[in-house]
Amino acid sequence: MAQHAGGSYPQAVLLDLGGVVIDIDPRACFVSWAIDASVDVAAIAARWAVDDAYKAFEVGAIDFDEYLDALSRRLGITLAREQWQRGWNELLRSPFADVARLLPKLAAKIPLYAFSNTNPVHQQAWQSRFEDALAPIRKVYSSWQIGLRKPSVRSYLAVADEIGIAPAQILFVDDNRDNVVGARAAGMDARHVRSEADTVAILQGLLRDG
Repeated sequence: MAQHAGGSYPQAVLLDLGGVVIDIDPRACFVSWAIDASVDVAAIAARWAVDDAYKAFEVGAIDFDEYLDALSRRLGITLAREQWQRGWNELLRSPFADVARLLPKLAAKIPLYAFSNTNPVHQQAWQSRFEDALAPIRKVYSSWQIGLRKPSVRSYLAVADEIGIAPAQILFVDDNRDNVVGARAAGMDARHVRSEADTVAILQGLLRDG
C-alpha cells in the first residue's frame, strides 16, 4: 500500500496536520462561542463558512483582529477577543495516538514534513500543546507563512522547492479530497485518508517497505 506511485520508495513524506496528525473538531468552536454569546449553536454552525476573510487569514493577508471583525458580522454575535480566541483554539483536540506513536519510527527512515492550511493563532497553540508529538516532523509549512493555501498547485510546488525534493518523489497525505487532487496536479503521489486508521495503514506500509 505504501509503494510510491513511481514504483520506488519516496524521498520524503508530507503530512497534513488537522485530520491526519491532530484530531480536530470544528463543532467545539461553535459550542464555545454559542455558550459565550448565549445563542443556539446550530445558528452559528449554519452561518459559519470558509469565506474570503477566512482564506485571507490563512495566507497572512489579514491579522486575527481583522478576521474576527469579519467573523463577528458573519455569525451575528459580538464577543471579547479572549472569548473568540478560546473558542477558536477549541478546534484542536489532541494528536492521534497511533499516528504519533509511529512518527518517530518513520522519521528514522525517511524525512517527515507537514503542510497545513493554518493561521498564527492556531500555530501558536499546536506548537506549544503538541510539541512532543510533532517533534519527529522536520518542518511544518504553514499557509499563512508561505502566502499560499492548499489546494493551489503553486502551494505544493513552493513547499517541494523549499524541501529540495522533486514533487514526484514526495508522498503527500491529506484528509481533504480537494487537497489531494491539487497535490496530484503538482506531481506528488498524494493519498486521501478518511480516518486515523487510514493514516496508520500508510505509515505502517512505509515502515514495512523502507
